[in-house]
Amino acid sequence: MRRLFLACLMSVCIAAPLAAQHLVFHTGGGLATRHGASDRMIGTFKAGLSLELEFSQTLTFEPGLLYFAKGWKDKDKTVYIYDDQGNIVLDDAGNERTGVMNVTTNANYLVLPLLLNYYIPLQTPHYIMFTAGPYLAYGIGGKRKTRGDTSLQGSARFFYSQNTFSQEDMHRIDAGLTLGAGYEFSRMINAGIEVDWGLLNVSKGHHAKNVSMLFTLGYRIPF
Repeated sequence: MRRLFLACLMSVCIAAPLAAQHLVFHTGGGLATRHGASDRMIGTFKAGLSLELEFSQTLTFEPGLLYFAKGWKDKDKTVYIYDDQGNIVLDDAGNERTGVMNVTTNANYLVLPLLLNYYIPLQTPHYIMFTAGPYLAYGIGGKRKTRGDTSLQGSARFFYSQNTFSQEDMHRIDAGLTLGAGYEFSRMINAGIEVDWGLLNVSKGHHAKNVSMLFTLGYRIPF
């Protein structure tokens, strides 16, 4: 899968500039989590470049390369409290004592979107735009931060962090669909809303996939 991502990236980098009419700077921010799980949302953002190829005045193809910070939060998970010997601690009535554990995962990706844009002209130079297409992503970093892991001892019981994609359960490759709608203020500046819906499980043993919603800004420069 890593070779597939690199092959797609090289193909876009070599071929797209030969036919592109615009260079587009992208940025955006919003919320991300996993669908198919009970996780909470955390903040997300993206930034990057794309090359826009015009098929007609209303239809364009836009491959790009983005840095995309996604993630999720597993909040208020009930866990047993253990003593130094690894035994569950009991209260005075003989009941098992419990605590609360929170895990926040930041998963940062390089994303290769392959999008089609459809423009509906309004009064010149304004347009309504709709965007749809697949994306392929490769995990490059992030942190998994854990608070309240009562199975550990010492300071790690209160807080510790790990590299997200160094964990054996994590998948680096992700893929999904991007859907968006926006308004073009001029042929240079647009703003909109975007949903990225993952189709692959982000970790082993869990049917949970990335999902994010962002407000986006684009700045287009003609070649």
